[in-house]
Amino acid sequence: MNTTTRTILAASLLILALLLAVAAPVAATGQDDHPFEFVEIARGDATSAEVVLDVDIGRLDLRGQPGGDGRALVGVVDLGNAQALEHTVEPGAHLSVGLRGRTPLRTRVVREGPYWDLNLAADLPATVAVRSRVGETMLDLRGTAVQRVELDAGIGDHEVHLPEGDVVARLTTWLGDLDVFVPRAAIVRLHLDGGRDLDALPEGFVAVPGGYERDGAGATIDLTLGVGLGDIRVRTY
Repeated sequence: MNTTTRTILAASLLILALLLAVAAPVAATGQDDHPFEFVEIARGDATSAEVVLDVDIGRLDLRGQPGGDGRALVGVVDLGNAQALEHTVEPGAHLSVGLRGRTPLRTRVVREGPYWDLNLAADLPATVAVRSRVGETMLDLRGTAVQRVELDAGIGDHEVHLPEGDVVARLTTWLGDLDVFVPRAAIVRLHLDGGRDLDALPEGFVAVPGGYERDGAGATIDLTLGVGLGDIRVRTY
């Protein structure tokens, strides 16, 4: 694909993103904007968890919070009059949680889109998978026991702070910037998916076939990054 074609495609996608980001469905009941749904998932006897967040359209903030209160996941979703929220929960030693936003076909323009504000029990070993069609994502997993992270995004900017323990992470977006923060002492094995190189990289990394590596005294991070159109920046904390 030549430069002119890529520029036209990027401009078209940006226009589409703006249109989708302000679109929300006509409520069948005619209720006011911004209905809320409170999320409270009991931990039970779970010793591990799989959490799937299918945002569809909107912003997601996910962070860790101290465990011990019997809840695995808690927070609120401001639907912005744009979505229905589907829940699936399978309790047990390995807890499975799925939250899925569903946007009806009929839409209208509203001032604000959906906003997901969630907290994950920090001491619960977990796999977190996030899917987003249009919107921004902030995953602040510092201090958590998350062991695997997946971000599969379409249009939007995303910021991810990886945990201090061993973790496997695959973070990709089609159109938008991707900012990833890794612990300063971590051993990092960084793979690039799609041929897009990094726009920022801390000192200490060396180029290897398919990506970069850095040795350290901390945990090991196996990190795969991919962006179609946009910047990829890796930083330390």
